[in-house]
Amino acid sequence: MKKIVMILLSIMFLGSYGYAEKINRALVDKQTLKNNPSIAVAKLNLDNAKRAYYGSFGSFFPSLTLFGTSSDAKFEKRERSYGLETSLSLFSGFKTYNDVKEKAAFVKVAQANYDRAVSNAMCTARTEYINLMWAYETVELSVQIRERRIKNKDLIKFKYNLGDVDISSLKIEEANVANADHNLRRAQRYIETTSAALLKATGRNDDAVILETDEKIISLEQALSKPDYNSLIATIPEFLIAKYKQDASKAHSAMVKKCWLPSVDIVGDMMRSNKWSPDTEEWVAKIRISFPFFDGGKNYNNVKTASNNLKIASETLKDTISGLKVDAVKRYNDIIDAQEALETETYHLSALKLQAEISSKKYLNGFLIYHDWHTMEDNYINFQIELLDHRKKVAQSRVNWDNFLGKGFTNDEEENK
Repeated sequence: MKKIVMILLSIMFLGSYGYAEKINRALVDKQTLKNNPSIAVAKLNLDNAKRAYYGSFGSFFPSLTLFGTSSDAKFEKRERSYGLETSLSLFSGFKTYNDVKEKAAFVKVAQANYDRAVSNAMCTARTEYINLMWAYETVELSVQIRERRIKNKDLIKFKYNLGDVDISSLKIEEANVANADHNLRRAQRYIETTSAALLKATGRNDDAVILETDEKIISLEQALSKPDYNSLIATIPEFLIAKYKQDASKAHSAMVKKCWLPSVDIVGDMMRSNKWSPDTEEWVAKIRISFPFFDGGKNYNNVKTASNNLKIASETLKDTISGLKVDAVKRYNDIIDAQEALETETYHLSALKLQAEISSKKYLNGFLIYHDWHTMEDNYINFQIELLDHRKKVAQSRVNWDNFLGKGFTNDEEENK
């Protein structure tokens, strides 16, 4: 059946498209990590945060400045001078230390943002890949349903020719065949739609490509164990972002609170000039102590602002924790509900299949009227479609759960096919 489906799709698409490309989940993950623009942007932001952190250590080292001057006035002798100036901060009221701590916290924020960007991009790509698998399985199921509808139409046509059913029953079965044809064509067209969406999600800009896959949506997956929600949320990017922003606010607040402490610097100048003959050389070393006596209230307001920002960060962290707990409980229970429902529906489909087989035999032997047989056939066919949709829903709920946790997906175990 799968081979027949692929032949049908090739005939439909390859006339208007350049080629079809085989893909699987591993390739989706690999291409997304390599090409997705949002991941690339987050990676650059992380690199910038790291460079700002490394650059903050420069304040612990002396600064060196080379300088030189030259003048040649009309009534004066030529003057040239050059030299080297160096300065080193001996004490800055712990500003440098807290600046490094703040930058370190921002690196952790950028890392958590990068992890979130990766997880979101991978979730989107996985979602589109689930749609692609669902599209191929829908085409395969649509072919089977179409074949069953044609057989049912032929059966009713035979019964009609014998005078056992009226023309309305035959028209209903003919309409069912036409509807099955439409559903098959629609499912085939959806492969084109989801191929384009998956290419975009992986960061590719290919034109005229139809993606193919042999992988199936998982039917049933082992149930999740109930997590320790407090431990669970401690690894989620949103929690980490809020926590590290609080750490950064603490460091910044500590830094501005030291603004009234004196700062101590050592400064040295070495200069050589030939303003008059002979050449002269000077060397000056001094310690500079500065104390902010009055700045018009600037430091006071900076301290109050930093204190307010710290309170904002603390309240944001509390709200983030409570929100993540509620979301985690809901998402976990939704997954368990969906998995249990899928188990029940899978068993239900087996029962409907058996009922359809029995009803067909009864109808052929005259022990069942057309209306009852038709109802059982519709129930069985429609439930196959519903079950496939529910399998997609369960698979998507697991992808969403992993995305909620901030997973990058690439280290997950392979799904059971």
